[in-house]
Amino acid sequence: MKSMESSMPERDRRLFDEILLMGRIHASQMDLSKLSPETAFLISVIMEMMDRIDHGQ
Repeated sequence: MKSMESSMPERDRRLFDEILLMGRIHASQMDLSKLSPETAFLISVIMEMMDRIDHGQ
């Protein structure tokens, strides 16, 4: 991931970091035994985005 990040413009790096953080916020709520890590991460990001939309952020 770091090699991918190093080739991004600064604005994209900030967005990328924010997306990774969103995925980590809800990751503990996911039952990873039933989901692939990628699916769990995407669901976690979606959950955080919906939470932010609901709270007007």
